[in-house]
Amino acid sequence: MKRWHKIVLGLLAIGIAGAAFGAWYLSTRDAREPSFVAWHANCATCHGADLRGTALAASLIDAPLKHGDSVEEMMAVIAGDAVEAHKADWQGELSPQLTKALALYISEHRQKFPKTSASYTMTPPGDRSIRSQHHDFRLERVTELVSRPYSIAPMPDGRLLVAEKIRGLSIIDASGQQGSVVTGTPETWEPLLTVQGNWLNLGIVLDVELHPNYAENGWVYLSHTEHCFTGCGWVVPGTMARVIRGRIQRGQWVDEEEIWSVHKDHHTPVPDGVAAGRLAFDKEGHLFVIVGGKNTYDKLHDLNTPYGKVHRVNDDGTVPEDNPFWLPAEARPEGSTIHTVWSYGHRTGQGLDAHPITGAIWNTEMGPRGGDEINHIQRGKNYGWPLYTNGLDYSGEEVSIGRELGLDFALEDTVLPVVDFTPAPAISNFTFHQGNAFPNWGDDLLVGSLKAATLYRVRIKDAVLVEQEKLVTDFGRIRDVAMGADGLVYIAIEHNENGSIWRLVPINSLTAVRPERKKEAVRPECLRSNCIEG
Repeated sequence: MKRWHKIVLGLLAIGIAGAAFGAWYLSTRDAREPSFVAWHANCATCHGADLRGTALAASLIDAPLKHGDSVEEMMAVIAGDAVEAHKADWQGELSPQLTKALALYISEHRQKFPKTSASYTMTPPGDRSIRSQHHDFRLERVTELVSRPYSIAPMPDGRLLVAEKIRGLSIIDASGQQGSVVTGTPETWEPLLTVQGNWLNLGIVLDVELHPNYAENGWVYLSHTEHCFTGCGWVVPGTMARVIRGRIQRGQWVDEEEIWSVHKDHHTPVPDGVAAGRLAFDKEGHLFVIVGGKNTYDKLHDLNTPYGKVHRVNDDGTVPEDNPFWLPAEARPEGSTIHTVWSYGHRTGQGLDAHPITGAIWNTEMGPRGGDEINHIQRGKNYGWPLYTNGLDYSGEEVSIGRELGLDFALEDTVLPVVDFTPAPAISNFTFHQGNAFPNWGDDLLVGSLKAATLYRVRIKDAVLVEQEKLVTDFGRIRDVAMGADGLVYIAIEHNENGSIWRLVPINSLTAVRPERKKEAVRPECLRSNCIEG
């Protein structure tokens, strides 16, 4: 056998073995997850493998818990520290991290979070009426989509712009008919691989946003991941978030201008699922762009790199000199993005929006297992990841990568989240409610989620969470939430290989508004901490 034949066969054997190992690893990952293993080893005999109880102990699902159902309260019971808590020999053997992992496991089941793979196959039920705390409403399907959406932008005339990841831009008319793809937008690429429903992409369309004066100037802003094939510092192609603007005329993308982009050295082969690319305008017309951790996490605190940061530019792409780290071009290293950085230390920013009255910028951000966040984005501030988080590593251990990377700053020097979601629903994009269709929602946040398939309503007063409600559950992976020109709430969800658009329509027969239920504020020092004690 010739030498090159041996090399080819050897590489083929390595590839087959690698693929087989990858398939085994993914198919058995849930069964090897530490809290799953610990539950079945220590708790399932009494409480049941499905947590619904046995003759030996009560169900932990669909019933109040004697000692409370917060993660902290359940941790105290599991550790045997709660008053009258059950004592077991194994309790002293659990690490604080595994204790928290078990509490998260129970809480995730109590909230009926599906497995991530199952969330991709959820088929949304048909139109339905829903009662909620302040308003009753009807959930109505607007249209089915050809492909999976990433974002929507309601237009002043009642139409909807929708950005589908691998298909591009299209317009949905007032009757719900989806038009052809707008031609001339950046090229997209098919997924490299699908893993348990999740697309691994390099080259997709991300967020779409209208200029605040769109009715006068017609500018549409679009973020996408730009391909770099050679000379990017990698042996394989890479991508990176980029922002452009253009106009749509007769189904074509015209007048394109580049608004924000990075040097090709910042392109990476890390899949685009963490690229973020969400866009928002403040009251002064500045454009904010959030970029996820599309590189190693030490880069999130290197201000010369774009990763894990919120960036701020003018609407034409020029850079305001009052940005917190602005430097002239001659004072910056080649390829530096320090002049556009507004805040840093973000993990995976899935949402970005401006308060409709104050113009303040807020974001939603995914944590690891636990620790999804709603943050008020402030000038020049550090948001702490990966040194500080309220979540656990997926291994069930403390998130230690920040210390391993040599990051060293005090918790007091970071901005704590205003709202912490633990367990993590895989929070996605959000919008501030505005308009008259649901007057008692005021300027509440309407927050989507992916894994939890839930639409949350969140009320924040004076930077404190005072009310949280699940408006829609068991629905689908919510990618985007937006307010329409008609005052209705529009939702884009992905399911299977495509998606759909829905809207919330008020039911006017509601005769009374239920009293507001206050939620006790969470102590700030408990919101983002790697200490398990809470």
